[in-house]
Amino acid sequence: MSLLSSLASAKPRPQLPAPGVAFSLLGESLDHRRELASLEVVEARDHAIVSTLLAAGTAVLVLLLGFAITLLVASIVWDGPHRVAWMVGVCLVYGGGAVGSGSLLLKRLRTWHPLQETQSQLEQDFQCLSKLIKSVLP
Repeated sequence: MSLLSSLASAKPRPQLPAPGVAFSLLGESLDHRRELASLEVVEARDHAIVSTLLAAGTAVLVLLLGFAITLLVASIVWDGPHRVAWMVGVCLVYGGGAVGSGSLLLKRLRTWHPLQETQSQLEQDFQCLSKLIKSVLP
């Protein structure tokens, strides 16, 4: 095996960029990550607003359900053939709305992962930097 063939088969090792280039690349990547994080914060805010509205709706419907049950009990003792049926219907509507909005709220809260894309991107950045540093250092 000759000296030229051994030089030709050796892979060149990656080199670190100049400090100015490295700092500009770092600044650019940090700017991109900041942008991603700000977008996810806006999404998290929107999620929190909708969840708060659902929670308020659930609370109102549960209160109305309580009033309806109270009126149901009162209507049972009144004299009238259809008052109970109407109050049962009102109770069912309020109860269904309360259960529906409450379960939707629980589902949203269980499946919510704030800043998930930012976290994923930062993990990828860390893996890439680790590989780069390992390839440069002997």
